[in-house]
Amino acid sequence: MTKKTANILLIADEVKPAFYQYWRQDTFQGIDLIISCGDLPARYLEFIATMFSGDVLYVAGNHDTEYQINPPLGCFCIDDHIYCWKGLRFLGLGGSMRYKEGPYQYTEHEMKKRVHRLWLKLFKTKGFDILVSHAPAYGHFDAKDPCHTGFEVFNQLIHDYKPKYFFHGHMHLSYGDYPRVYKIENTTVINGYESYLVTIELPEGSEFENDRMF
Repeated sequence: MTKKTANILLIADEVKPAFYQYWRQDTFQGIDLIISCGDLPARYLEFIATMFSGDVLYVAGNHDTEYQINPPLGCFCIDDHIYCWKGLRFLGLGGSMRYKEGPYQYTEHEMKKRVHRLWLKLFKTKGFDILVSHAPAYGHFDAKDPCHTGFEVFNQLIHDYKPKYFFHGHMHLSYGDYPRVYKIENTTVINGYESYLVTIELPEGSEFENDRMF
């Protein structure tokens, strides 16, 4: 039996003209789900959500201060939630390492507290399949400056729950020699800078077939 798959479009950090100014009717053809890994204007996500026939999920980036007053309409914020879609469980943890005063910035201790508060949701969903964040994990193609240092707790989540994928943004490919795809233990990590399309196998016989937020 052929396994079912889903085409997931990742976006982050930079507006892609093909998805906005130069959008065409076939732009999102064949795509099943769109996920923003942060630092994108609300109006950009709203436009995509209007023109795309499926769900648009997002986490906040450190530059998404406008979301506090005007969150992107028509999209699902999965920050501090587990979103179940076609049997896949997405855990959202947006924001970056704290480097100045402002929203969507966290110390390592604050991020660990966010993870700790998710224990009941993780228990109910029996873990998660995909971690979605803005920042990377510490020590894995992050940077030395305070803003772009990754979170150590992401490494612990990956070690404990063994998700299939980890999607993040924040590390612009123009900043340096950062890979698109790499591994942390057995988890495939994808930097969604600007856009990246990934095809994922859907689980069979999941009790979370219907879209549901925890």
